[in-house]
Amino acid sequence: MGNSNANKQFICERYSEYLYIIYHFGNKVILIKQLYRYAQEFGLANSYSAFYGHIKQMINAEIIRKEAFLAYGRKTQLQMLTLKKFGIRFVEGKVSSQCVAAVPKANSNERILVSIFKNCYILNKIIPRICKEGGNVTFEQVIALVNQDNSNMLNARNQGVELLYKIQDSSAALHPFLNISEINYEINRLKEIKHKRSMGLRKGAMASEGKGVGKVYSTPERALAEIVNGNEIEMWMDSRMYASLKSRKLDYYSIDSLLNAHVYVAQMKIIQRRPQITLLMFDIHNKQNVYRIATQIACAYHMFERYFNDFSLRIGIVGVNEVACRVLESDSKAIVRDFYTKEIKGSKISRILSDWRVSYVEQERIHVHFTHYDITNQYLDGVKHFNLLKI
Repeated sequence: MGNSNANKQFICERYSEYLYIIYHFGNKVILIKQLYRYAQEFGLANSYSAFYGHIKQMINAEIIRKEAFLAYGRKTQLQMLTLKKFGIRFVEGKVSSQCVAAVPKANSNERILVSIFKNCYILNKIIPRICKEGGNVTFEQVIALVNQDNSNMLNARNQGVELLYKIQDSSAALHPFLNISEINYEINRLKEIKHKRSMGLRKGAMASEGKGVGKVYSTPERALAEIVNGNEIEMWMDSRMYASLKSRKLDYYSIDSLLNAHVYVAQMKIIQRRPQITLLMFDIHNKQNVYRIATQIACAYHMFERYFNDFSLRIGIVGVNEVACRVLESDSKAIVRDFYTKEIKGSKISRILSDWRVSYVEQERIHVHFTHYDITNQYLDGVKHFNLLKI
């Protein structure tokens, strides 16, 4: 049959679960090594040779493509799979490949690194929970548990509104703690932003990640466009302008801002009669510092304060390996002293949180934990490719 649409459709239906895994768990990209683990867990293949035979059929049918994992223009020995347009069309139920956008060729490692971190979480945390509860490990069970946790781990950039819909429809246990009017307001605001984006009205720095770093903006509003979306800005400004921008960032920070900074809601549940929100912050480039971490935490805290009447916040800072994890943890706990009196003022992270309007009393409701998924050794060939994570 060759590569006719009929043959492609047949291959898609035959290996549909692989396509759903790549699309939903990896945002259309995944490492072959991680996909093989899913094939083992879900019972899709009883050996690597059988698994690779499935992959080869999909590659030959032009449903997926195999390519090297590129890190800042340099090839590694890692191999990744990317959905092609027909595969995306199949998953989304579209009638034509013209109705979907192709995944661009990898020219940076950000997309695949996010996929690696997310799939580590699913493989190491979600699937073991399903096994512990005695359930069958399937794609549907993973989706069900993620939804049960009120998580947005499977959402991509600018899909934050989906989490707000989810908590609106969540279990009755959460409802007494929700500020429904504020959530509805935020839903409408994010929908309006999405509408303007789709109409091509997003301009300047909001149009693409990373633009504008180091620039001086003519108005606070132009700078705010970057700040609200979770991007860092370096600019010279007077103290009043800086205070104004900080205040606006705290006031306008949204779920989309979290996603754009690779921070995900892993779970929302009731613990000791109070909602406990667990966030995971993925340090995909091994470039986080205490100031960035603390400002993200402060913004997230004030955002959830708008949505919930009461809650506690747990944050997991997820590094690429133990070394990166310990360096960040040590720096965050470093003692800060008064320059003149030498009096101890608290830890570095605590002082930054306080500077971002999170009082010491409020900080008692925030618990930060530093961890890692051993990404370097498990998926980046150890120290051999560790330098590729840094610019």
